Amino acid sequence: MAKTITTLYISDTDIRLMVSRGKRIIKAAEAPLDMNLAEVGDKVKEAEIAAKVKQLFKVNKVGEKKIVVGLSGLHCLSRPMVLPQLPRAMLDEAVIREAGRVLPVPPEQLYISWQVISVAEGKMQAFMVAIPCEDADGLLRILQRLGLKPYLMDIKPLALAKLVPEATAVVVDVQTKEFDIVIMADGIPQPVRTVSFPEAALSLEDRLPAVRDELRRTIQFYNANNPARPIQNEVTLYISGELAANAALSESLAKALGYRVIPLPSPMKCPKHLDPARYLVNIGLALKELPREDRSLLPNLNTLPVPYQPRQISLGKIMALPAAAVAIGLIVLLAMNVQDTAASVSGVQSQLDATNLVLDQRQAQRKELAGGTAALQQELTNTQAATNAFIAALDSLNRDGDRVDGDLKATVDDVVSNLSLSGINHSGEGLNVSGTAPSEVEVLEYARRLYSSGRFAALTIASIRVKAGDEAGGGSVNTTVEFSLVLTLKAAK
Repeated sequence: MAKTITTLYISDTDIRLMVSRGKRIIKAAEAPLDMNLAEVGDKVKEAEIAAKVKQLFKVNKVGEKKIVVGLSGLHCLSRPMVLPQLPRAMLDEAVIREAGRVLPVPPEQLYISWQVISVAEGKMQAFMVAIPCEDADGLLRILQRLGLKPYLMDIKPLALAKLVPEATAVVVDVQTKEFDIVIMADGIPQPVRTVSFPEAALSLEDRLPAVRDELRRTIQFYNANNPARPIQNEVTLYISGELAANAALSESLAKALGYRVIPLPSPMKCPKHLDPARYLVNIGLALKELPREDRSLLPNLNTLPVPYQPRQISLGKIMALPAAAVAIGLIVLLAMNVQDTAASVSGVQSQLDATNLVLDQRQAQRKELAGGTAALQQELTNTQAATNAFIAALDSLNRDGDRVDGDLKATVDDVVSNLSLSGINHSGEGLNVSGTAPSEVEVLEYARRLYSSGRFAALTIASIRVKAGDEAGGGSVNTTVEFSLVLTLKAAK
């Protein structure tokens, strides 16, 4: 039986609730809301939103508490990024550092979610979404107060992008107070823009020039940064919201920009009286639970902040259970073997004692049984020695693993600003580190930090080569320094 999915999208102008089962919409309803969600911390406004959400669920007889939540993309930030291929344990820290470098807001003020999209040639392509803590906390606090349990969340632009059937396209959604622009290139949104209208009371015809100009600037910005694969006129422009309902203005936008304009389609069936165009964000949210229905959008990350996510058993604990069971089983088998051996020794000894008392003449048989006892004792000794050797090997492996993890962490933690690592090779006795930097100064500073960490017995700059780059302003030439370091590890204690 198909899974029932309940989605809730809350914007500055309305609240939209939808219940679907598989690819069919069962219920859909909305309630007006006229306020700035950025001010949701106000207790009066928080109570108003809570009352409207509660009434919407009650009137439509929706009793499901587990929901998928959608937020406006306003004030949210998203972008693709490229990282060096790193161990899983180091990725969180690397993403936070990259966020601090490229985002205009300090990472500590954001809930940052990310997903690795592809790995090739020593590099990882990832996608990141950052949501202001204040916005997310206020809304999720209201939902928890109502007893609702969000388990998935997404921002509106990405929910709409899930409905696009093509890997490369442009999406424009126009609402009363804001509009969204998403440029999808090979399934990756870049860039994503959510812009507020300066005056929400203006008619759609008066707001259209702002949409057209911002869309043109966004496409020009993308093309300037991606000259090898620009957005051409044959790319489809998908529209939704108020713009999709006005054929005349849609046609004027198509003529002004030279793109083919099509309303954003819905892959779900719905009742005849329902207009699916009103619930496209909810439909995109529902598709997060239907991976087989995903179209061309590659990122499918859960932007629900970690503190609000349902508690799950970690992979480490799951793996620990069968490992512990195997270990207990081995111990039980070993104990049973020891007990069986001890019982055999006791029985043989009793038999020998009885034989000595009754039949002295059977001395030869007594010696034979004594020899069997010695063999069993030797087998027990050998078993104990093998067990000790296994424990010692396991301890040595753990120590070596901890030391390798510490060496790799030191090479990444000590990276200086603007220096990039392209390769780290750990041989067991030393490390080979290679990368690039703007100048020799960063390389020498990085080498000094590594040596000062105290983890390495010696450090050698194996090579350092200046490579000329593109011509900069004023006739100068940008240069890049490629370097290779050889680090000798200290002897293990």
